[in-house]
Amino acid sequence: MFKRLKAIWNRDLIRPLIHRSFTRLIWGLFFSLLLAFFVEQGSGRDLRGLFLLLYGLLCLLGAWLSYLQLDGASLPRLDRLRAKYIDRKRPKRQTGDMIDFVDEEMETYEELEDEERYLVLFLADLALFLLFLIFSWIVSLL
Repeated sequence: MFKRLKAIWNRDLIRPLIHRSFTRLIWGLFFSLLLAFFVEQGSGRDLRGLFLLLYGLLCLLGAWLSYLQLDGASLPRLDRLRAKYIDRKRPKRQTGDMIDFVDEEMETYEELEDEERYLVLFLADLALFLLFLIFSWIVSLL
């Protein structure tokens, strides 16, 4: 397993990995804490740790699906969902000069090959699972 992952991995995947992880981290914290806030109003119990753990388990499910796709499984409905909503290309906008970064060619997530995308999603979801597991443990101790 690790040999195959090492064969796909290169240094250009660090930037998309950080972007995917950070975006999913912010969305996970936002929805977990917002849902805990609204449910807590009615029940009177602190449910932040539970919702953080549930989002962590959702990330573990995403990592497992990405691992299956790395292994060659075809999930057509998930691929269509990602193509339609998640992985759509952003429109090109004209912005100011970025002369400092002309020599540096950055590779975005949309430009990656399928195996590299699945690897980025797998590593991002696995890291977020561990992070949300730690968050839920810390919140439950408080």
